[in-house]
Amino acid sequence: MAVKKILPKRFFTLVLLFLLVFSSGCEKNNNAFEHNHDKKPLSFDLGRVQCPQCRMPVNTLTNSVQLIVSDGKTYFFDVVGCMVPWIEDNKQMLKDLMIWVYAHDTKQWVDAKKTYYSLTDRTPMRYGFGAYENEQQNLISFKEMRLRMLRGLTLKNPKIRKNLLGI
Repeated sequence: MAVKKILPKRFFTLVLLFLLVFSSGCEKNNNAFEHNHDKKPLSFDLGRVQCPQCRMPVNTLTNSVQLIVSDGKTYFFDVVGCMVPWIEDNKQMLKDLMIWVYAHDTKQWVDAKKTYYSLTDRTPMRYGFGAYENEQQNLISFKEMRLRMLRGLTLKNPKIRKNLLGI
């Protein structure tokens, strides 16, 4: 009888402790760097920052994005495809944005709005949008990439994947 009374209290305490640890870990790893008023790309430790959309760690510069808002906060994304819906969900706080994306061709941070995007690159979230600083055949603009992402016209969509890749 005593076990039945103690077990729920301990179970509740353990669940509460787990939730506190888990939620504080997410906040800590969801790094939004402050005071980037110059709106330049920042150096950061790979694997130490977390995409605010999908919660994956940013483990590589390739495909990664830095979004800087008017108050100087910098948010890091593992892929441009995660950034697009995050912007849509946070429009009220996002004014005067600067978006940097790491380009496949030049291996440097470039203005995401002036960059060209592949439809078929291998990306961590499988959207297919790899960034290129220099225009090439079969690449699309930022505006087109954004629309395709919002409409679900990515490699995650089996019909799109089959149309673009034949698989």
